[in-house]
Amino acid sequence: MKKYEVATKVEGKELGISQKNIDIYFKYLQSCAIKSQDTVGTTYKTYFDNMKLFFQYLKEFEGNRYILSADTQKNFTDIWERYCSYCFSRGNSRVTVNKKRTACSTFFEWCLKRRLIKVNPFIYVEKLKVTAGDKRRNSYFLTASQIWEINYVMKNNKKFDIQDKLLFNLFLDSGARISEIYNLKLEQLDIEEMLFNNVRHKEGYIEPVIFFEETKMLIKEWLQQRVLKGINSEYLFVTTYNRKVNQMSKETIRARIREIGKIVGIDNFYPHSIRKSILNITGQQNENVAAALGHHKNIDVTREHYMKKKKLTEMRNTLLQIRTLAGL
Repeated sequence: MKKYEVATKVEGKELGISQKNIDIYFKYLQSCAIKSQDTVGTTYKTYFDNMKLFFQYLKEFEGNRYILSADTQKNFTDIWERYCSYCFSRGNSRVTVNKKRTACSTFFEWCLKRRLIKVNPFIYVEKLKVTAGDKRRNSYFLTASQIWEINYVMKNNKKFDIQDKLLFNLFLDSGARISEIYNLKLEQLDIEEMLFNNVRHKEGYIEPVIFFEETKMLIKEWLQQRVLKGINSEYLFVTTYNRKVNQMSKETIRARIREIGKIVGIDNFYPHSIRKSILNITGQQNENVAAALGHHKNIDVTREHYMKKKKLTEMRNTLLQIRTLAGL
């Protein structure tokens, strides 16, 4: 169970988490690994990323609570509502908070079956209502000039570090999703061919993640910095907490991308916005190439979700030209 064994090397203190909480959660992950090894590195890794944040919250804001203590279980509704408010203050949507709830509730179901708790406390917690508006994110399609501006500002503003620059350019070059980027490992890197090998994509494809010359230079610079700083990690993107190096979480990547979006006046910019931008730019020239870059099953997906819809004025001008040519 290689994926699980790697995970168990992490200690709670490295992540700012109570060791009791981390120990019981890894027992849960071990049980999941026995049932389905394939999902440990995907579904349950996502669950763990969500649970890490909750465990950190329990330690920092709730007196270092043990998640299964009688007092925590008794007061769980109030604790969870405070945590929801905390998540909203960090810019999380209702959809995101409900995903955190699913991760936690699934863990409690396992605890219930193991007779570690008497009841799943979420039966007393109302699920957040999610409307179509909550599910819909604004689509931002960067222009060439905005992409140039972002790179220019990042090069000349010390607020943005090498990992910020690398994240933006790698997302832009590859058109990859956050789930593919944050999990990249150095062992997958072929610097001369300018790609990461054997990357699992959302649809189950195992395909490379490509990049271009400028990103290649950024990767080389980052690898040099890692040596100088003594960073030893299998992952490309990392963070340091209490002098311990950890894989950079999806939440941290999203936070970094939000700051990058502010350069061009976008407050709620997402990694997916970069993916949509490059697929749109590519698709305007060649839809087949855009669909291949996005690993879409067909061009219709690319057209429907990743191509910028023409504004009414643009459509009217196009129709006017057609009518003129037709003699109308």
